Amino acid sequence: MIYGILLESCRDGVCETYGTATWKRIVQDLNFEHESFAILGRYEANIIERVAECLAEILHEGAPEIYMQFFGECFVKFFTNYGYDKILRVAGRHFRDFLLSIDQLHDSNRFSFPKMQSPLFHVTDEDENGAVLHYKSKRRGFQRYIIGQLKECGTRFFKEDISVRIQDDVSSNEYTHIVFRVDFHNYKLKTIGKRFIQNPTLPDVTSATFFKVFPFALLIDPQMRIYHAGQSVKKVFPPNTQIIGRHLDDIFRLLRPDILLEWNRVLSYGRHIVFVIESRIALQTNLLITAKQSEASGQAHLRLKGQMKLITAWNMIAFLCHPELTTAEEMLSVGLFLHDINFYDGSSEILIAGMQHARTLQAAIDKQQAWITKLQGSKHELNEWRRKGKRLLYNIMPRHIAQMLQEGVLANSICESHKLITVLFAYSIDFKDVVQKLAPQQIVESINAIVNAFDTCSEHFDVFKVETKADSSYMVVSGIQDRGSTNQRRPSTASGSSVNSVAFSDELNSDLKNPLGLNQAELIAGLAIEMLSSAKSVINPMTQQSFRIKIGFHSGPAVGGIVGAKNVQYCLFGDTVNTASRITTTGEPGRIHISDTAYLLLKGSPYFEVQNKGPTELKGRGIIETYWLVGPKSTYTAAIELDPFLLNEERHSVSGHHHTRSPAEDRHSHHHSSPSHRLSTTINNTSKPGGGGGCPFSGH
Repeated sequence: MIYGILLESCRDGVCETYGTATWKRIVQDLNFEHESFAILGRYEANIIERVAECLAEILHEGAPEIYMQFFGECFVKFFTNYGYDKILRVAGRHFRDFLLSIDQLHDSNRFSFPKMQSPLFHVTDEDENGAVLHYKSKRRGFQRYIIGQLKECGTRFFKEDISVRIQDDVSSNEYTHIVFRVDFHNYKLKTIGKRFIQNPTLPDVTSATFFKVFPFALLIDPQMRIYHAGQSVKKVFPPNTQIIGRHLDDIFRLLRPDILLEWNRVLSYGRHIVFVIESRIALQTNLLITAKQSEASGQAHLRLKGQMKLITAWNMIAFLCHPELTTAEEMLSVGLFLHDINFYDGSSEILIAGMQHARTLQAAIDKQQAWITKLQGSKHELNEWRRKGKRLLYNIMPRHIAQMLQEGVLANSICESHKLITVLFAYSIDFKDVVQKLAPQQIVESINAIVNAFDTCSEHFDVFKVETKADSSYMVVSGIQDRGSTNQRRPSTASGSSVNSVAFSDELNSDLKNPLGLNQAELIAGLAIEMLSSAKSVINPMTQQSFRIKIGFHSGPAVGGIVGAKNVQYCLFGDTVNTASRITTTGEPGRIHISDTAYLLLKGSPYFEVQNKGPTELKGRGIIETYWLVGPKSTYTAAIELDPFLLNEERHSVSGHHHTRSPAEDRHSHHHSSPSHRLSTTINNTSKPGGGGGCPFSGH
């Protein structure tokens, strides 16, 4: 597991270098729950590698290893923004000092990141041209990430143009162990010997003085046995506990670094690596906290932290250490008091100050966690509102228009011509009396009852509701919604759009609203029948009878576009809209009146029955033949009673398999396609000049 600060640095680097759109693409491809990460959150360690692989795939440039190195550089930059650069700057005057202090730098962040599994960095050899740096970690695939960090630190904090290469890979199944060769101007190495020569010669320090200065020190012989222990260490163990002469690993376990307790290894790592050991055996019982300790989890342990130093005159390793304590309770649990801590180096003051800072830091961490929780809740709420806004947009705009708006197309720049759509109007002839004689609240309730009934019906069909006028007239159109559809449709549904667009997501899939693959006139016919049936349940409060409804529809060309800058609305223009309105007004209450062009789309339909009405005079069109939609046939009634999901699945299954067509099937196909051919001729002959294909917004 890794902390979120590493992932946030990757996000920040990608957004700054390659743009926010690239990061959003990564989030989408990798199915991240959120676009950002909590700084103190814990995440899977392989996420950074996955992001690097995804970035390489998106950019089609370079290998993932290059971007891992890039992320290492990004981390140092991001780390600096949070003020941690001060820790790096005080690591040493020179880059050499920094390399020797990397391990201590990781240890200094244990309060901010208490669960951090920090890697081990160890310099084994150095010369005037650089040093050999060992990197050891349980994580895999981070070697190029480390190279990026080292190069960026050298450039940013020490003005050193360094070179880092992998000299050897001695990794095992358990650990990643990489040997780096770091090349830089290591002029500091020359002055080290000269500086020590100038020191004065002093008499040897006695062992009594040594252990008085270092009360927690341990002396270890070449066999790694404890030769002597400071008085403060002895006090924490029971009086009869045998410590002297026993192997160090019998009394303490080595927590850091993760190496074998061998003389040569300890000497090699002891020059600049922080060692942490923890007691294995039981400590002295403290009666003051025995009750609390029994309630707490497990046994108390003394943890010592310090450096292993070779005392040449004694041929022993001195572990110069101090207890690692953070709270007063922890201090009491191991049986220590301020009197036991070294007075000469200010350890007691550091401990007390550390306790205060630890509480302050913990309070800050708790506060940040609360903010993170609140932020995640806000993001969830924001996403929910975005979904609602998107659904609202798709309710007031055709699918392909909503898609264009989401892609950034300017609303008033959208204009399109439709070669064939079907427009339906429906209204109540009782509305005039309702407005004159009912109270305002009753008027609104009556209109709502009619409109809500019609809306419920429209939800079942792949149609688009254009508007509801003040006189309760209801306008619906089909043939627009299937612009972006790639599904096989009946031939007469092709709207011949001049705009190529993409349908909305699967949750608004039109196939579920048109499982039979009806053409646009058949969709409107099914809707009209359902609206007429639904209107019978809406009661006129004046007559206590059903509202009298007129319904009519017409098929033909039209022009569509978004009108308005503030309250935008998708509108249709052309003679088709006017003709559909006049077809409705010349009809009869309780019947569905259709035009000659709509009839051509329904002629021969296996689902609906149509009857000739005879010549009808329409304003602006003269006398034309019109028809009544009598009702559905038994095939339609039986089909809509089936599960639409199963029916849709069956239709896709059939359309996905090719087979040899029989002559009967060819005749059936011709039977359905011929009305479309006749319809095109009729439209071309009956359309008024300028009423169809031209776009009034573009001036063509």
